[in-house]
Amino acid sequence: MADIVGALNGYQVKYIADDASFLEAIAQLEKAPALAFDLEFDDNRYTYGLTLCLIQVADLETCYLIDPFGISSLKPLWQIIQDPAVVKIFHSASNDILLLKKLGCQPRNILDTEIASKMLNYGRTSFAAMMAALFEIEIDKSYQVSNWNIRPLVAEQLEYAAADVIYLHALKDRLLTQVALLNRLEWVQEECRLLEGIEQKDQSERYIRLRGAERLTVFELFILKHLYEFREGLAIRLNKPSASVIPNEVLVNLVLEPLTDFRDWQNTKGLMGRIKDNNHYKLFQQTYQEARQQALDLNISMERPPRPPRPDYLVSREEADRRKSRLLPVRLKILEEYGEHTAGLLFPQGLVNDYADGKPLEIKKQYARQVVIPLIRQMVGDGILADIIPATPLAQPE
Repeated sequence: MADIVGALNGYQVKYIADDASFLEAIAQLEKAPALAFDLEFDDNRYTYGLTLCLIQVADLETCYLIDPFGISSLKPLWQIIQDPAVVKIFHSASNDILLLKKLGCQPRNILDTEIASKMLNYGRTSFAAMMAALFEIEIDKSYQVSNWNIRPLVAEQLEYAAADVIYLHALKDRLLTQVALLNRLEWVQEECRLLEGIEQKDQSERYIRLRGAERLTVFELFILKHLYEFREGLAIRLNKPSASVIPNEVLVNLVLEPLTDFRDWQNTKGLMGRIKDNNHYKLFQQTYQEARQQALDLNISMERPPRPPRPDYLVSREEADRRKSRLLPVRLKILEEYGEHTAGLLFPQGLVNDYADGKPLEIKKQYARQVVIPLIRQMVGDGILADIIPATPLAQPE
């Protein structure tokens, strides 16, 4: 049975922590043409990895706080989120979408109110800032970084979680009315469809990107890889963030300055206290020595890794300056006309920089092409059009 935890802004707030009340909530949510969503999750702050801790979803009457720890399967909710007929309202949805995809859910028909805020060029576009600007409502964000893994959640956490969705319907309506007045609804829709396609960046070989790893030889990087995997195993077993078990810089330094005895291990600053015993020291040393011996057996180089080759597309500095000078006036004109946030969506500085480096000009967004290409033709001339990559049609929603 759902626990009714109170009312907020005219909404009944229900805490859902068992299968029966979850399925009752799903039966109601399936009737709504639009739903407001937010997720609370722990991303290596208190526990290992990325953990979904709470799902907030609201129709126009009820806010459901769904505790995933008490639900056998969230698939009925995933089906709603994947239904292209239902609008899913988020504010700053990118991290939520990535987490949902990791959990096997492919969100469809997203409406991100932060994108709409940027399209209107509001100075600050966080949820709290938009609520203050449009409704003069102050949102307390002090519980944003609280530990959402702990049960029971306190009343203040539940109120904070509910506030993140109960205003989203009104925020969406207000923003889209303003967007429509500027004839930018299609712009927002295209940005939201592009957002649905984002994917997690490659997570392989993360050890190479640790701070200080650039100082290591190929031989030392081989050892670091094994120590990194050793640390991950410890973090999983202890259910603690990896960097709190052995900080990144400490891990690199343990390769640069190998331990000589147990006292060195005990005196290493930053190590979690729970692993400073002799047993963990022996496991660490075993991992280190086995990795070192394997590197010797494979005759791995003691030299620094070679620098990546210079990309073929790079042009001379003089040519780069010439190419940038062609597009900068266009960028400045868009900034002047549309403002910083909207210009960042229409024609970001990164496109100018890439073109200056020697890459073709790649304007992927259909609405941006309709604005930017005529402006380029007008200010620079038709000659540059040969450098613009033809548009790739965006997949239409089913």
